Amino acid sequence: MKALPLLLALVVLAGCTTVQQIKRPDGSVEYLVACGAGTGWNVCYKEANELCPSGYNTLSKDAGLNRKELRISCPGDKKNGS
Repeated sequence: MKALPLLLALVVLAGCTTVQQIKRPDGSVEYLVACGAGTGWNVCYKEANELCPSGYNTLSKDAGLNRKELRISCPGDKKNGS
């Protein structure tokens, strides 16, 4: 029974999604969407679609042991963070 809280915590962490905004020197903005390793790519893609409702460019895609990372940019997006 003591293992149940630990198992629930691991499941929650595996499904977490974080977004980091990266400001480029030219004024453009990129995003690094990181999803839990135990989640499908669809979770990262859903977050990318919410960030860029008019579409996005995939700059890189990487799946590691601990998480999946999707680096994107929104076409014509220089206003974020200004």
